[in-house]
Amino acid sequence: MFSCTLYYTYIPFSVVFSVERERETREMHSCSIRCAIRHLAWLVFVCSWRVAAARDQPAAPKTDPVEAAALNTILGRWGKKASSEWNISGEPCSGLASDNSDWDYYPNINPFIKCDCTFGNNTLCHITKLMLASNPLSGQLPKELGNLTNLLSLRASDNGFVGKIPDYFGSMTNLKDM
Repeated sequence: MFSCTLYYTYIPFSVVFSVERERETREMHSCSIRCAIRHLAWLVFVCSWRVAAARDQPAAPKTDPVEAAALNTILGRWGKKASSEWNISGEPCSGLASDNSDWDYYPNINPFIKCDCTFGNNTLCHITKLMLASNPLSGQLPKELGNLTNLLSLRASDNGFVGKIPDYFGSMTNLKDM
């Protein structure tokens, strides 16, 4: 007859636990690497998307430099400063000056300008309205006003201007309201 003997091998629990723990550690390490790679890939994707979006953003429109210089000279002669409401970081045609609202909505901002920033494929702004009314201004109108060739409206009432209307007003063909 045939007989079979079974042998049981005793493996200490600490060895089994150690092997199991090592296997779990390898799996966790593998998972950690996979997670890190996923996070890195996500970070690269987000950063590249932000860079692409920033690159596609058009540059903010700039005020015509001749007009900006004329405006600064005009205001400087009278000791006036551009309002921070419309002159943001040194750019005259920014803030309220370049939005689409009517300047009558801002009666407390004086002097005030409005700009049209649709020139040069929306990269160039021209000053189209200049509010100087009810300021204690006097003397003659400065010749630099003639450099604001895109001016549609000039409000300069209730001031102490003297003299005749300057000749350069003849070249301001866009001026409709004075």
